[in-house]
Amino acid sequence: MRIIYSLHALERMRQRGIDKKLVTLCIQDSDKSEEIEGVYRCIKKIDNKVIITIYKQENDKFIVITAYLSSRLHKYLG
Repeated sequence: MRIIYSLHALERMRQRGIDKKLVTLCIQDSDKSEEIEGVYRCIKKIDNKVIITIYKQENDKFIVITAYLSSRLHKYLG
């Protein structure tokens, strides 16, 4: 699996304090995943928060568009 990060994703991850390991974990072992018109949203519970990763898939590449954390567990996993 190859994960590529857009410049937007890297900037937002830096601003939000999100490590690439969390994004990889979210993509590989998500608690919930949805696909809308070729764009995927995966959600992974981490402690009392969730990490949400938005990405596209092209062959064996995962292109991360953005990632963010939320404490609203019920919204994403409820």
